[in-house]
Amino acid sequence: MKYSIIISALLAASATSAVAKGKPTPDNILPLRHTCSDTLRFQAQDMTATQFDDSCYIVGTEETYFHQRLETAWQPVSNDLNDDLLMVIFDDYQQYNRYGSRFFGINTNNGGMYIEGNATDPSNQATFYAHEADWLRPEFAIWNLEHEYVHYLDGRFNLKGNFSDYPQNTVWWSEGLAEYISLKDNNADAVALINQSGQNLSLATVLNTDYSNSTDQIYRWGYLAARFMMERHMEDVRVLRSNTREADWSAYQQQLSQWSSAYESEWQTWLVSL
Repeated sequence: MKYSIIISALLAASATSAVAKGKPTPDNILPLRHTCSDTLRFQAQDMTATQFDDSCYIVGTEETYFHQRLETAWQPVSNDLNDDLLMVIFDDYQQYNRYGSRFFGINTNNGGMYIEGNATDPSNQATFYAHEADWLRPEFAIWNLEHEYVHYLDGRFNLKGNFSDYPQNTVWWSEGLAEYISLKDNNADAVALINQSGQNLSLATVLNTDYSNSTDQIYRWGYLAARFMMERHMEDVRVLRSNTREADWSAYQQQLSQWSSAYESEWQTWLVSL
């Protein structure tokens, strides 16, 4: 992936000094612009050239891994026009919480939010709103950067339609895949949930997760289910992608039902093996 650096002259100004007198606006609170590639660009409150560069490298590497692991051939779903992602980065959670809803109408009781919008609208802009992990300083990190970037890629290359079109039980896939691609085999929090003596969540329970379930079930058990299917049943994942890329949700539901029955014993054994 080739990167180009286009940093506005405002990079030298701090976010604080950039605020003009009068009403705050996205342009004076988030004055910095940086383009990584033709598919990714940043608007930020306070990042250095090196921090922009490093962030571009992280998501660029993840993008390549996503396409290799999911065997996408870099082909988006039909009629998806979200060909680039804007990542809006606040300096810390306090700034994110203060201005996120005010400027962009988003909920801020979270660690970041990806808004796909209407992917079929040529004027739509897919956007990820996030903040720096200020508690890790002096180390620099954008909180949930890799996880949220997978949501953009998943929506563009795996799931036809918009977020509101998906069945409720695509949560295990969306959140589990984002965790698996971003963390790979390094997810001690998920593995720690496994009861080595058995009595773990059934595969059917995890595959029917929705956003009313617990954080552990959504993200950590979702991760385990995505990892299990990707490692043990990649052919089934290929079929699943062929269905979700066509928005054939009836076939998708049939698949989940079949997996729940056919792979339950293997799933329980695999969990304990971790």
